[in-house]
Amino acid sequence: MIIKERFTLSPGERAMPMSKYFDLPLYEMDPMSQALAAKPMDADQALPIESWLEHLALPGEYTHQVFGYREMENADGKYGFIAAYSTYQNATPKMMSWYFNWINVHSKSQPKDTGNLRYKLWCPAGHWTHEFINGKDRADGIMTQEQLDLLQQPGTPFADQFISVRYPIDLMETDVDRKLLEELKKAGVWIDPAYIKYYKTDGSWTPILGTHLMLTMSRPILSGGMEKVSAEWIGYGLKDGKPVYDFTTPEWKVSNQWLKVGLTHGTTEAQHLAQFLPDLYNEYKDKPIDAD
Repeated sequence: MIIKERFTLSPGERAMPMSKYFDLPLYEMDPMSQALAAKPMDADQALPIESWLEHLALPGEYTHQVFGYREMENADGKYGFIAAYSTYQNATPKMMSWYFNWINVHSKSQPKDTGNLRYKLWCPAGHWTHEFINGKDRADGIMTQEQLDLLQQPGTPFADQFISVRYPIDLMETDVDRKLLEELKKAGVWIDPAYIKYYKTDGSWTPILGTHLMLTMSRPILSGGMEKVSAEWIGYGLKDGKPVYDFTTPEWKVSNQWLKVGLTHGTTEAQHLAQFLPDLYNEYKDKPIDAD
């Protein structure tokens, strides 16, 4: 089924050549994913926060179930776990690296106060803007403004827009297996470790909604293309290389209901991007970084 809700482009955005990608149909996630997301994963398949670094694995290896969600609990309290898996046919590590840099730069003709069309292409129903905090690279974090619930359920906090900042993590400051990191690098695996904090959209940069710890791998598929394998622990951040519980994370955000919303959003946007990423890359990779 096609998701009909989407942002309306400004006249200036509509005049930009890349707006043709915005008009591609946005489909709900595939039937297999919907079936798997119908209920939480079994407890023994979820990766507990205490084992978060076990998510790292070479291409073709899986240490746990890589698609699903579950409300978890330990001595610290309740937290959420999401495992997301998506594939990108005809994609390469170079292509993925290019795209996740490109979307943080506004096109030269992007109208003021209209977000970032490059990010909107990725998920027209929920994405508004995406950019480097320092304007040049991810060192100080990446800011995103989006609406997570693509179905916009009325009367719930899920339908609100939020600003989030994805702060990079240096895995060398953790207990990660250094030998494994070298093996992953040689195998062409791109690792994106981060913790995510949320803020109000009123310009005050008031922290809300706690912290997420996230560990993502983009790996070559042995039969060709790329796969993106992510694990997310809602309610945890990182301090001195160790996961630390964030007591400000609201209870609704670690509930199975919200975790399903998060998994649905991530899977839908990934399946959509996979449709047009090769064409987008071939059209823009050799143009100036701010080209329209």
